[in-house]
Amino acid sequence: MNLAISNIAWDRADDEAVYTAMQQAGFTGLEIAPTRIFPPQGDPSDPDTYVGPYDNLSAAALFGGYLLNRWGFTVPSMQSIWYGQTGNIFEPADTEALLDYTAQAFQFAHTLNCPSLVFGCPRNRSCNPPHTPAEADAFFDHAGSLAERYGVVLAIEANPPVYTNYLNGTADAFALVKRLQNPGLAVNLDLSTILSNGEKLRDFVEDIGYVSHIHISEPDLAPIRKRPEHAELAMLLKAVGYRGYVSVEMRRTTLDTVRRTLTYIAEVFA
Repeated sequence: MNLAISNIAWDRADDEAVYTAMQQAGFTGLEIAPTRIFPPQGDPSDPDTYVGPYDNLSAAALFGGYLLNRWGFTVPSMQSIWYGQTGNIFEPADTEALLDYTAQAFQFAHTLNCPSLVFGCPRNRSCNPPHTPAEADAFFDHAGSLAERYGVVLAIEANPPVYTNYLNGTADAFALVKRLQNPGLAVNLDLSTILSNGEKLRDFVEDIGYVSHIHISEPDLAPIRKRPEHAELAMLLKAVGYRGYVSVEMRRTTLDTVRRTLTYIAEVFA
């Protein structure tokens, strides 16, 4: 199984210590939050001074080369792709700017040879009257077409109702992707959502072909607990021949916790 971990789980100062632990555990993927690597600089309201996370493609290429040549890692996924953005996909006045920003993310991912970008963005997708969920189809269809142009996919992630009121169930994310049938769209299977909603992994066996990336996560991104669902998921993925990455996603925690988690997940998904 291809294993990765998201770099939101530790401090920047611990990067090399975690990379070493990843190598020892057999992990080959580093999922990134772009602003964790390239923090925005300058004033966002001043285009002459502001430098966003996706503005330096040369730096992205150098970072990708460093990961591959020094550590043997690829970047299988990007998350938090709209960090700092305030627009909403249901507001017509916001969609053009959001799509332009997303296209920058796609170009950045292409430069990194990163195939999948997670679309969570719960604050940017709340659906309030008079808008209806069906209105989002046009946005995602356009976004999927942009993704295909750059040779990547936008992986739609369901988020529980505590975070947003649109695409709350895993089945909703699959339904959107199957309905649009856009090659630039896929599903990010998020275990924390499945756990929070009381969903059953077996209900999604026939849909795994639509999955481009998987998050092993806990509700509220707490440190990973040992759960029977992990072994169940590993068996399911092997049975259907899943070839993507399984990635650990936790909020920032201690270096020891990261190391223990890497060892545990490597054992379960061996």
